[in-house]
Amino acid sequence: MDKITCHGCGCKEGEIHEPYCDMERCPFCHGQLFSCNCRYTRLGYNIDESKPCCNLPKDIYENGLTDEQHKKWVCILEKKGRVPFILYPLICAKCGKLWPEFFKVSDEEWEKYIQGNKRNSILCIDCYNTIKQLIDAGTQAR
Repeated sequence: MDKITCHGCGCKEGEIHEPYCDMERCPFCHGQLFSCNCRYTRLGYNIDESKPCCNLPKDIYENGLTDEQHKKWVCILEKKGRVPFILYPLICAKCGKLWPEFFKVSDEEWEKYIQGNKRNSILCIDCYNTIKQLIDAGTQAR
């Protein structure tokens, strides 16, 4: 079986990403490790995005972690366990189509046609259009 590689750093499925790969997931929040705030919160900073510099000391906000803080963060990551690369395909929640093309509709339209517990799901455009037609036809039949 050929292993799939990360398009960010080239590691193979099951391997740990190269340092600073933007595809690596955070083992704490499960977001993108490159851009999450866990490095700050795990080092004891209280992040508040409504405040200037997110409530970080200005030098850290502008320049990032010091070398010593970065080493501590790496130790925290290693202790928790870094997340190996596995490619999970995007799948239409209705028909199961793999890697459906993205499309955009307004929030108002999405909320009108997609039931609440499915609004974070992925849909292909064909299924979305079918849902719209079904709902519009059902509404007109009343």
